Amino acid sequence: MKDIRVATVQFNHHANDKNYNLSVIQGYVEKAAKQGVKIIAFPEMCVTGYWHVSKLKKSEIIDLSEFIPQGETSQRLLKMSEQYQISIGAGLIERDKDGNLYNSYVMAMPDGQIAKHRKLHTFVSEYMRSGNEYTVFDTPHGCRVGILICWDNNLVENVRITALKGLIF
Repeated sequence: MKDIRVATVQFNHHANDKNYNLSVIQGYVEKAAKQGVKIIAFPEMCVTGYWHVSKLKKSEIIDLSEFIPQGETSQRLLKMSEQYQISIGAGLIERDKDGNLYNSYVMAMPDGQIAKHRKLHTFVSEYMRSGNEYTVFDTPHGCRVGILICWDNNLVENVRITALKGLIF
């Protein structure tokens, strides 16, 4: 495996303002690409906002949610990824075909792939469900990546299982 440059970004998102938050993400992606970064990770639910969601009605959360990968956020991240040749990870609220809501994280990759992880231990809203799968995948950068979201990392078994799924035998 070759060495690659990875960046993480923490920023103050604006609640309910996906366009603003995606513009901030794009600014950081542009800077990171100029520095040779190949994978950039943004925070949990940084596209939609996080803490305010606990006070939202179900209909308001549905209005913020998107399908993955068909939704606007996934498609914008894929375009950015291709343009800058960098894999971009960001969090948002996902809605599935059955109307279930999830705290999800997407990784958009420059070869057109998109990986998705649903937080295993969601607690921000009673209207959101927890995921039930571990997410590990190959990137076009020659490395495997696993995704866990925030609290999921506090439970050592989640980290252990993700690490074991990342091993190539």
